[in-house]
Amino acid sequence: MTCLLCKNKKMTRGTTVLPIECGKAVLLVTDIPARICANCGEPYIDEKTAKEVEALANEELNGLISFKKRRNGRTLVVTEFAA
Repeated sequence: MTCLLCKNKKMTRGTTVLPIECGKAVLLVTDIPARICANCGEPYIDEKTAKEVEALANEELNGLISFKKRRNGRTLVVTEFAA
Protein backbone atom coordinates (compact mmCIF):
# COMPACT_ATOMS: atom_id res chain seq x y z
CA MET A 1 0.00 0.00 0.00
CA THR A 2 1.19 3.52 -0.78
CA CYS A 3 0.41 6.45 1.51
CA LEU A 4 -1.86 8.93 -0.25
CA LEU A 5 -0.24 11.88 1.54
CA CYS A 6 3.50 11.29 1.28
CA LYS A 7 3.70 8.38 -1.23
CA ASN A 8 5.72 6.25 1.21
CA LYS A 9 5.25 2.50 0.71
CA LYS A 10 6.13 1.29 4.22
CA MET A 11 3.28 0.74 6.69
CA THR A 12 3.29 -0.49 10.27
CA ARG A 13 0.45 -2.04 12.27
CA GLY A 14 -1.01 0.12 15.01
CA THR A 15 -4.19 1.76 16.22
CA THR A 16 -5.90 5.06 15.59
CA VAL A 17 -8.64 7.28 16.99
CA LEU A 18 -11.62 8.44 14.93
CA PRO A 19 -13.79 11.42 15.93
CA ILE A 20 -17.32 11.26 14.50
CA GLU A 21 -19.51 14.37 14.75
CA CYS A 22 -23.29 14.11 14.80
CA GLY A 23 -25.18 17.30 15.55
CA LYS A 24 -23.90 18.65 18.85
CA ALA A 25 -22.37 15.32 19.88
CA VAL A 26 -18.89 14.00 19.18
CA LEU A 27 -18.24 10.26 19.35
CA LEU A 28 -14.57 9.44 19.83
CA VAL A 29 -13.79 5.83 18.88
CA THR A 30 -10.41 4.70 20.22
CA ASP A 31 -8.09 1.73 19.63
CA ILE A 32 -9.14 1.10 16.02
CA PRO A 33 -6.74 -1.32 14.29
CA ALA A 34 -5.05 0.42 11.37
CA ARG A 35 -2.06 0.47 9.08
CA ILE A 36 0.04 3.53 9.86
CA CYS A 37 2.38 5.20 7.36
CA ALA A 38 5.92 4.77 8.69
CA ASN A 39 6.88 8.18 7.29
CA CYS A 40 4.05 10.62 8.07
CA GLY A 41 1.84 8.68 10.50
CA GLU A 42 -1.33 8.79 8.38
CA PRO A 43 -3.66 5.96 9.50
CA TYR A 44 -5.48 3.66 7.09
CA ILE A 45 -8.45 1.51 8.17
CA ASP A 46 -9.47 -1.50 6.08
CA GLU A 47 -13.01 -1.75 4.71
CA LYS A 48 -14.19 -4.44 7.16
CA THR A 49 -13.00 -2.41 10.16
CA ALA A 50 -14.56 0.78 8.75
CA LYS A 51 -17.93 -0.98 8.50
CA GLU A 52 -17.59 -2.24 12.08
CA VAL A 53 -16.75 1.29 13.30
CA GLU A 54 -19.75 2.65 11.38
CA ALA A 55 -22.01 0.03 13.00
CA LEU A 56 -20.62 0.91 16.44
CA ALA A 57 -21.24 4.61 15.81
CA ASN A 58 -24.84 3.87 14.80
CA GLU A 59 -25.58 1.82 17.92
CA GLU A 60 -26.99 3.40 21.04
CA LEU A 61 -23.81 2.30 22.81
CA ASN A 62 -25.70 0.77 25.73
CA GLY A 63 -23.07 -0.43 28.18
CA LEU A 64 -20.20 0.50 25.87
CA ILE A 65 -19.78 4.13 26.89
CA SER A 66 -16.63 4.56 28.94
CA PHE A 67 -16.65 8.36 29.20
CA LYS A 68 -19.25 11.07 28.53
CA LYS A 69 -18.77 14.79 29.08
CA ARG A 70 -20.56 17.98 28.07
CA ARG A 71 -18.46 20.94 27.01
CA ASN A 72 -19.63 24.21 25.45
CA GLY A 73 -23.04 22.74 24.68
CA ARG A 74 -21.55 19.66 23.00
CA THR A 75 -21.52 16.10 24.26
CA LEU A 76 -18.33 14.06 23.98
CA VAL A 77 -18.74 10.29 24.08
CA VAL A 78 -15.68 8.03 24.13
CA THR A 79 -15.88 4.33 23.33
CA GLU A 80 -13.24 1.67 22.71
CA PHE A 81 -13.33 -0.34 19.49
CA ALA A 82 -13.36 -4.05 20.27
CA ALA A 83 -12.94 -6.29 17.25
